[in-house]
Amino acid sequence: MSRADRSDRKPSSPTAGAAGRVDVPNAVRGASTGFSILVIGGLLAPFAAMVSAPAGAIWLAGVAVTAFAVAARRSALAGNPFVHGAVAALISYLLVLPLILPFEAGRNVTQILLTAATALVVGPLSAWYAARRA
Repeated sequence: MSRADRSDRKPSSPTAGAAGRVDVPNAVRGASTGFSILVIGGLLAPFAAMVSAPAGAIWLAGVAVTAFAVAARRSALAGNPFVHGAVAALISYLLVLPLILPFEAGRNVTQILLTAATALVVGPLSAWYAARRA
């Protein structure tokens, strides 16, 4: 399929208002997939931490980056892939927050803000890359 054929495609779900730049159904699907990766990766983190504490931290950081990138990958046809990727990645993180907030280590405000910032960087970059490949 040529690049001209792809440019004629419209987002799969037109929306109005502030969400008009986001393909909401695909953002929710992406966020759900990112959430699943975050949960499974978080459950496997203690095994990585048994190897060493730095391995556990590296594992969690890698899981977060992977989850945010996967959450944003469905953005190729969104009206604004950059915004779509940010929304999908951030929602995947917001979905997992209620699972970690009951634990004292999960209430580290700096870590929460840094992870949200990671979602807001990795999501748009992954979405941009997916849009370029489409």
